[in-house]
Amino acid sequence: MKKIIPFAWLLALPLFLASCDKQDDESTTIVPKVEATMERSFLYFESEEEDRAVYSLSQREMQLASDEEKLQIDFEPSRPTANDALVFTIKQSDLLQGFVGTYAIRSLSNNKKGRADITYYHYYNKTSKSALFSSGNRMEGQLEINTYNAATGLASGSFEVTISSVTDPASYESNPSKPRKCNIVLKGSFNNLKLTSN
Repeated sequence: MKKIIPFAWLLALPLFLASCDKQDDESTTIVPKVEATMERSFLYFESEEEDRAVYSLSQREMQLASDEEKLQIDFEPSRPTANDALVFTIKQSDLLQGFVGTYAIRSLSNNKKGRADITYYHYYNKTSKSALFSSGNRMEGQLEINTYNAATGLASGSFEVTISSVTDPASYESNPSKPRKCNIVLKGSFNNLKLTSN
């Protein structure tokens, strides 16, 4: 009996060591940090006034999603501390090889040519918001996807968009007598945003 017990330990030892190695490998897997920023500026025509907001977004405030029709990238800083959101939508037929490349905004400014549609939201209270669409406003700019790793589903890139000559999105009046006009400038970047399928 005394000989059987040490022999059993010898047989179990390689399995135990392999299990430890596997645990070590799993614990050392590095998950890249998800980062994103978004900056919004209202540049008013009548004065040199600028209304500016800068957001550092967490993973739950962003989304990169794909389905049979489109690829969509959402930047939605948490409310009520944030008042802005931006959504890019690219039809599957307009996607570049491997997603990587520059996607011009489709808008009235370029006769609705381009590859990306956008919707910009500005919230001015709990129940009301302004919404501006690239299909109905003059916008210039692009979304750029710099890298995409098909194995990990991680993408990185940046964007810059100017929305021209719009009524102040922060106005609380539905029909102001003298509406303020401004340009809206949106800039941002994202790193290691994970693609999900809908």
